[in-house]
Amino acid sequence: MLAYFPKAYEDELLYSMIARYSIHTGQQENQKAVIQDVFGKKTAVAIPDLPSNLEIFSKKVNPVWPVNTSTLIDNYTLANLYIPFLSEQQAQKILSSMKSDFGGNIHTRVGITASSIQANKYFRYCPVCSIEQENSLGETYWQRKHQLPCIDVCLTHQCKLIDSKISFYSKQKHHFHAAESTGKSKCISPTLLLASEKKLVSFCYGLLKFKDIKPFSNNRWSMFYQKLAIDFHMINGKYIDHDAIYNQLHNTWFNTRFAQYLPKNDSNSWLIHIFRKHRKSFHPIRHLMVWGTFLSDKSIDDVFSMVFEFPTEKECKKGSISVAKQTTAKNTNVQRKFWLELCNNHPDLGIKLLRKFSNGGSLYAWLYRHDRDWLNDNSPKSKRANLNRYKRDYLMWDEQNISLLQEYIKNMATLKKRPRISKTHLIKQLPTSNSVEKHLMDLPKTTKWLEMNQENKVAYRKFRLRVACQSLEELNLPIQEWRLLRLASIRKEYVTEDIKNYILSLTSRMEVVA
Repeated sequence: MLAYFPKAYEDELLYSMIARYSIHTGQQENQKAVIQDVFGKKTAVAIPDLPSNLEIFSKKVNPVWPVNTSTLIDNYTLANLYIPFLSEQQAQKILSSMKSDFGGNIHTRVGITASSIQANKYFRYCPVCSIEQENSLGETYWQRKHQLPCIDVCLTHQCKLIDSKISFYSKQKHHFHAAESTGKSKCISPTLLLASEKKLVSFCYGLLKFKDIKPFSNNRWSMFYQKLAIDFHMINGKYIDHDAIYNQLHNTWFNTRFAQYLPKNDSNSWLIHIFRKHRKSFHPIRHLMVWGTFLSDKSIDDVFSMVFEFPTEKECKKGSISVAKQTTAKNTNVQRKFWLELCNNHPDLGIKLLRKFSNGGSLYAWLYRHDRDWLNDNSPKSKRANLNRYKRDYLMWDEQNISLLQEYIKNMATLKKRPRISKTHLIKQLPTSNSVEKHLMDLPKTTKWLEMNQENKVAYRKFRLRVACQSLEELNLPIQEWRLLRLASIRKEYVTEDIKNYILSLTSRMEVVA
């Protein structure tokens, strides 16, 4: 049992607390004695992120610091960063190993060892945080949030983290290196973070602060990501549109500090596998990049609540109808709550404008598919625009139409080449011609004028024959039937007795003139 152990600081690694213990007790040069004190043996390894021997440690410090192993794991290690994304079996083995005195393969089972995303090489610190610690506490310590893989900035002070000279996984396996014992730079490099970058870093911080975190099982993650694709319309027929998802992710993280973790645009990328059935775990940064793309308005609590709504593998195997109904009912209640909040926050907006919000479209789509009657009863009612309607003055409209039509006919009379002046053609020359056509019953003068002045097909052919006759006369060519028909573009089947008589009158008139 220990008679003394230093007080834990905010967001401090257990590793850092043991390192400070070695300084406070004057045993910095005798690390074997430190390990013997806190772990009861001289062979324990100094692991900063996922340590083992926690059961023994909690018993040793219990007289001066009553703490259990679950609290140690949640508050003073980096386990929360990985546990939620592992299968229940994997997570249980890792937690058991951290509590026991056998932790040799923890990093292998978590996936850190084989991951393409490399772990930190050195302990890191924020120069501003170090100055504040020194001024307020009289010493410095290693903070958990500064040791997160892939996160190289301090969100609190908006500056870049600095690598210390202390290796994160030191070759001196039994040595706890204190932050106080290493020289620190006070050179501050301000970093301007984008909104998406801030959100991803805050997701990481939120994971560390989560209490009593548990694995969610591969089945829940599979169903969660499939549902995510459906809600954001990333579906091509019956299948997930992986190209659309990739483009959305690429647009969000391209030209950011997290661009290096973007997937390759091929059939074997991690992004395709994460939206399929989960048969393996994925690095936390990959989950967080997807959340930052599609769930930027959610918190860690919100995301985990959404995942928890789906059944585990055991529940699916049981085929329990009641579980499925309970899950659907819970999800329905959550979606209803979010929709009502959105409507209450924007009481003046209609459905179309509400759906343009980041979460409005997916909410409306989900409720429309699963709870349509409730959605219809709890959505803003459509508001008819206050149009300045009036009764049309048909008498004036009638007079205006006739005036315009007469002017048009007058202009057309001087043309040698024109279309047939049919009733439809005349109507099309009027303003709002569609309305005129619909209201001919209300426009008697216009209707009568159109009936009297429209040109039928026979009259139009006679017009073309007159024009053809004038053209032959100007060219000093004989006025013959075949010439007139060719110039007037009149086919033989349209040469009726009336047309023949008209051609005969034209030729005889020209002969008389000659």
